[in-house]
Amino acid sequence: MSGSIPTETTASAHAPAVNDSASAAASGPRVTPFAPSAVRDLGSHLRFWLVAACGLTLDLWSKNWAFGTLTRGEERVIVPNVLEFTIIVNDGALFGIGKGQTTLFLIASMLALLLVWWMFVQSSPRRWALQIALGGILAGALGNMYDRATVKLVEGPNGRLYEKLREDAQAVYLREFPPGNRSARVIRVPIRGDGQSPVGPERGYVRDFIKIVHHFRKKPTWPWVFNVADMLLVGGVGILAIHLWRDRKPPAPAPSPAVDAAGAAE
Repeated sequence: MSGSIPTETTASAHAPAVNDSASAAASGPRVTPFAPSAVRDLGSHLRFWLVAACGLTLDLWSKNWAFGTLTRGEERVIVPNVLEFTIIVNDGALFGIGKGQTTLFLIASMLALLLVWWMFVQSSPRRWALQIALGGILAGALGNMYDRATVKLVEGPNGRLYEKLREDAQAVYLREFPPGNRSARVIRVPIRGDGQSPVGPERGYVRDFIKIVHHFRKKPTWPWVFNVADMLLVGGVGILAIHLWRDRKPPAPAPSPAVDAAGAAE
């Protein structure tokens, strides 16, 4: 009888410690209230802004070079049967989707820039691949956004695209686009008898010049003409998709029957 009393006392003395341990295990590891953010990390900023600046510079320089050097209809071979440079303009989005919706694309580009910045702020400094991808997306969006805001063209009476220089009561003065490496020709289009302009409204265009001419089984490998900004967008979105796929959280494991039985017994 006297030996059982200390045993009960000892058990009761250790019971709170066991309960505390069980509570700590159930609650899981402590979570830091303020996780480190890339916005406070110098290395993250360097990766993000360096990729964005270099990508945007390369995109705008390559477009200016192509449209200042190549003439309309010229196909300059870079790699035979693989790659050519030829200049075209596109008033749609990537792959020519949504032609003529300049204002809508500008608004969508601005929203995309806000989303890119939000994802950068939310990212961890260790996510260097994500920051590189976001920098590429930023450069691509800014490059095509710049074109839509500055390359304003109208369709002339012959179906070609022109830059609108000025318009008065008698005529509209148009300049050929692109000028290429020669002086651009300026044409004068008289105002119609009803006083209406003979040309349509100005629309924003994106300059494209990279063309894949390789064929696979008699079909073009890549049928669209594109630019460096498109490459940055596709590459950045691809890396971002891989990042999000790898970061998916695994589903919580289902409780085992043994645990359910023990809980029911209690």
